[in-house]
Amino acid sequence: RAREAMTAGAPAVTVLMAVWNPHPRYFLEAVQSVLAQSFRDFELLVVEDPSPRDAAALLADIDDERIRVVCREARAGLAPALNAGVALARAPLIARMDADDVCVADRLTRQVEFLTRHPEIDVVGSRILIVNEDGRASGRRLLPLRHEEIAAALRRYNCISHPAVMMRRERLEGVGGYDPQQRVEDYDLWCRMLRSGARFANLEQPVVHYRFHPGAMKFEHIHEVIRETMAIKRRYFSDAFDFGDRLRLFAEELLLILPQRLVLWLFTKLQYRRA
Repeated sequence: RAREAMTAGAPAVTVLMAVWNPHPRYFLEAVQSVLAQSFRDFELLVVEDPSPRDAAALLADIDDERIRVVCREARAGLAPALNAGVALARAPLIARMDADDVCVADRLTRQVEFLTRHPEIDVVGSRILIVNEDGRASGRRLLPLRHEEIAAALRRYNCISHPAVMMRRERLEGVGGYDPQQRVEDYDLWCRMLRSGARFANLEQPVVHYRFHPGAMKFEHIHEVIRETMAIKRRYFSDAFDFGDRLRLFAEELLLILPQRLVLWLFTKLQYRRA
């Protein structure tokens, strides 16, 4: 009943942005890119963990009733903040957005239309355009498009770009949301959803400009992310590994002995194509 009351007269889409210590310029650019969408029937739900820089204060001069800011009492991390946002979301569709990326103007229109035409799809992302600190294109990530390709690729790597996804809230809640114990909470979520029968797609044309800058990647955690990624793959797919999947795991074991900055360099060279 509480959910029915909250969603009465609700928007079609909740754009969910979890924020901690946002960069003033990048954050406002991200918010403005959402507010400028050609699709208008949405709410922008900003879930803020307390931090030295107040996101609510940065938004004080923006007068738009579609913005909802929820300030949490204590910092708990990304996954708990996202779960809090899912619980508060009023729409049946949830679009993720990071506080330093930029949506293309028709992002929501394209993803809503796709999910309307394809009711069998539960999560739709896109390929992504990589931009630098100044917003200039520096590369592209060419992710697989169809469900069968995505399902096979998930055994090897995270081929769904988290800040580019729109997903059906009911399916997300059906698997229990994000695991608050996971550092790579998005990859764990996609794998659980896949095992539960969810279907995925990526749009060929990017819906976000993914900002790759020094503050976006914590260099000291790269090895931990690799270890958790490997553990997730073994947890969900060990009974389905083929030779290529096992070779990928062996290569990731080797990455753990390399300096973390070299690992980051290799990642960008292998995963990002020139724009």
